[in-house]
Amino acid sequence: MEDLRHAPEVDAFAGMFHYGILGIEKTAEDVKIGIQRVFDSGYIPTAVDVEMIHAPMVVDMLEGRITTHTPISYPLGNMTLPKKLRDLEHLIEIGVRDSAYCLTYRNILDHRFDLVAEEVKACVEVNQDIVEIEFNIQATLLSDDEIIKACQAILNGGGKAVKLNTGYGWGTGPEEVGLVRRVFGYQLDIHPSGNIRTLAQVDEFMKYDVKIIHSMAIFEIVEEYIARLATERSQIQ
Repeated sequence: MEDLRHAPEVDAFAGMFHYGILGIEKTAEDVKIGIQRVFDSGYIPTAVDVEMIHAPMVVDMLEGRITTHTPISYPLGNMTLPKKLRDLEHLIEIGVRDSAYCLTYRNILDHRFDLVAEEVKACVEVNQDIVEIEFNIQATLLSDDEIIKACQAILNGGGKAVKLNTGYGWGTGPEEVGLVRRVFGYQLDIHPSGNIRTLAQVDEFMKYDVKIIHSMAIFEIVEEYIARLATERSQIQ
């Protein structure tokens, strides 16, 4: 039987994921094991997502082969703006090149979308396009109108991508992705995140031409993809 683990389609599929090793319970040893699992797989995901405390270690371990992603003010964005911007400067300094910047959730709940846009603008000005930044909102906890207005504020502030959830029990659904795609087209890159555990979920997101997916279950999902590819090829033969 043909070994499909590194068929071009499989490598490309695995390459669209952010592999999450996130959570306050994650130890340095947990992160090292996760990184080694990536190396052993031979896949090159878009990024490996880790907490800020582990970022310097992971930048060193990945040696530029894979991008390190570290969120700012994770998960609800309720640090002060000066603290968030200092953290962004720190990430730039240590070599992190991808981040989910968690917008202040209170501003969204209070419908202060002018403040949301101002926060995005401040982040964009400090960043100077050094770090790939997706601006994080808790879409699951918002109304459709709040999602639309938050995304418009991201655009108004100069943002280019939105991450629709952080995990911690909040998971992105295809309805939220579809809403953002219908309203904004391709003005914003859309990053689904949170409780994405199956190939069926990924299939739903890909209907909306999503290019990046955040998941802690990348290897399990890739195995599902390989099994489906093998079945499809056997049926053709």
